[in-house]
Parts: sequence; C-alpha cells; structure tokens
Amino acid sequence: MHLVRIGRAVWDVLAVKDERGFSVWDELTAADPSDGAAIQMRATLKTSVPENGPPRMNRTKCRSLGDDIYEFKEPGWRVLWFYDAGRTVVCTHSCPKVKKKEFQSEIERASRIRKRYFAAKSAEELKVDQP
Repeated sequence: MHLVRIGRAVWDVLAVKDERGFSVWDELTAADPSDGAAIQMRATLKTSVPENGPPRMNRTKCRSLGDDIYEFKEPGWRVLWFYDAGRTVVCTHSCPKVKKKEFQSEIERASRIRKRYFAAKSAEELKVDQP
C-alpha cells in the first residue's frame, strides 16, 4: 500500500494513495486557490496536526464517526482518518458534507481502507512517499 507523508513533527500525518496514485493531499492541493476551506484544511494537515495532534476537543473541527474512524471538518471539506500506533494519523479520503444516510457509505469506505492498511502493515507492505 502506498502512502504520502503530509507532515511530521510530534505526530506523523499520512494519506493513503488510491489505485490511481492520488491521495487526499493531491485533492487539497488541486483545489481552487481561492477555496479558503481547502487552504485551512491543508494548514491543519500539514502544520497543526503534526505539531499538536488532532483537535479532538474541538467538535467543529474534528469528531469520531465510530468504528475507529474520525473526520477533520472544514466548510465543504471532510477528511476521514484513523489512528495508528506511535502518534500517527492516517487520512483515508475526502468527501463533501452529505446527509447522514449517504455519509454512512463514506465511513464504510474508510473502514475498508483502514483494514487494508493494517493488513499491509502486518505484511510489511507499506511504502511512504514525500509529497
């Protein structure tokens, strides 16, 4: 499984690459330069989370979705992620804000990616690239 390192300080922030080789980071950097929410999400993932960890006490920015899946939130952006050992955050994908019923499929997708990640980790098949 291929990942990209978004940021690293006290915490390590990684993003899973999909079958095309794209990650959440690619989506955020390709966003419209005037998209303030994308700019803020990039700052969160590149600087804030590596230095301070996930903002778990701020439910407007970060919350648990169940099944060990979490989300970072900005207007118009949702980035789903999970924890790994050693202060590591692994971002699975992004999605727009949708109704709860529709969002369940995004949570299930993140759970499937999480399972694949840990299977690849135990098989020592994780490859981490720099952005």
